[in-house]
Amino acid sequence: MRSFSRLLLLACLTLGLGLLAPGCDEGSDDDSSDDSSSGGENVDDGVETSSGGDDGSSSSGGGGGGLPDSDLESEADSQTGSGSGTASGGTGSGDSGTPSTNPSGESPWGSPEAETGAPLPPRRPMNSSARSAYQRGLQASARGNDEQARQEFQSALSADGNAYKAAYNLGVLADRAGNETQALDFYQRALRIQADYERAILGIARIHLRRGDTAQAVSFVRPLAERWVRNLHIQAIYGDVLVAANRPEEAIQAARGALRRDERFVPAMVVLVKANLRLSRTELAESILDQAIQTDDNVAELHYLRARMHQDAGNLALALQSYERAVQLEPSYTEARMALGLQQLASGNYEQALAQFRAAAALAPSLPGVRLALGDALRSTKAWAQAKAEFDRVLEIEPRNAEVHFNLAVMYQEAGGIDGYPGMTKLDSYQRAVTEFNRYRELMGPRLPRTDPSGTYLEELGRLIEREQRTLEREAAQRQRDAERAAREAAAASGGETP
Repeated sequence: MRSFSRLLLLACLTLGLGLLAPGCDEGSDDDSSDDSSSGGENVDDGVETSSGGDDGSSSSGGGGGGLPDSDLESEADSQTGSGSGTASGGTGSGDSGTPSTNPSGESPWGSPEAETGAPLPPRRPMNSSARSAYQRGLQASARGNDEQARQEFQSALSADGNAYKAAYNLGVLADRAGNETQALDFYQRALRIQADYERAILGIARIHLRRGDTAQAVSFVRPLAERWVRNLHIQAIYGDVLVAANRPEEAIQAARGALRRDERFVPAMVVLVKANLRLSRTELAESILDQAIQTDDNVAELHYLRARMHQDAGNLALALQSYERAVQLEPSYTEARMALGLQQLASGNYEQALAQFRAAAALAPSLPGVRLALGDALRSTKAWAQAKAEFDRVLEIEPRNAEVHFNLAVMYQEAGGIDGYPGMTKLDSYQRAVTEFNRYRELMGPRLPRTDPSGTYLEELGRLIEREQRTLEREAAQRQRDAERAAREAAAASGGETP
């Protein structure tokens, strides 16, 4: 697919929290890789291979601090504390915010440092009325009825002003609908209710990063990470944000701090993998990733990272398997769906790619990269009108998006090579492609690379237009000759001149 690499680049710019999509960076195996450890010895960046015992506090989920990617909070009541457990499982601490202990009597944190830092605020359960509305909201969302879900979550919040999870879920629904301002309001409301609520912190950080404001993301998360040092999810989110801000060494320090408290805390290991990839320490990143998977094989982001490494090494079949595993573990993991769909699209599996992009569009309808990918998959199946509808949606979201004009141009050129875009002749389609390429180049301005492929496309279109014009001229001349011959034959048949 001719525009695959362009889609991949745009996906890198519009998705994720501190994790570049596969192929977006230039990490490679080189002499700068640190030595890694094996069999119970410490890895240089603070990860230790556990020798057994309880799981401690691992996590599952998509990008960013080991939490699902912009997913609804599925539990009406907090079953775990915010420091030692996860939002979806792990070692519980009840509502007191203090860690429980393993049956052996050892702290799940892995260090006496668990006693340092401000105690975590308790997480109060919803009252019964709010809980009932909340569950109805989850059921409505599962049916795809976001409007009813929104009403139920609002009812839960009205019934219990401390229902921070209802406020958060309202933020997720607003975020999915493309209303970032409203999403921020709800995330901030959830955070005012529960001051260390990692999901709300993650939601706010994602919006800052999506807007390209890494400095704002860092300045927002840093004081929360410094205040709530016992909440390891916040430490992992801070590390992710630092990776996104291209500050991998600081991210490593944040991850080490979490791992000193809990040597088996997988989200911190994930941060180390990302940071070391940024530093081109591929061998070390692979070693840490292996240790993390041994700790918990059910973390979607670990399989996403493994897929990325397989892809960078050229092992596309293995990469596809790992992307599929990530999506299986976390269906709301938008980045994994996008990466899987892009690989399927590149290999010609258009229907499978369409399924992934449609699911991603349901999760992140306002992201231009998602809509562009969906449009390009539709274009690949020659569903011209549906493809154009998706490209038009990109222009509604970002009127000055240059990339969409490139994709439109490719679509018109390909349609022209068949029978023309619906309602257009082949020549009209080619000429419209030229218009779109020129608009793309105009919007790119000084950012346009000297070797940009649009120049080659325009040269080819010039030849196609000239050839089509000659064809039309020959056909017109032939029709003229046929008409003249028919006129002479008609005249001869009526007693006129002999043809």
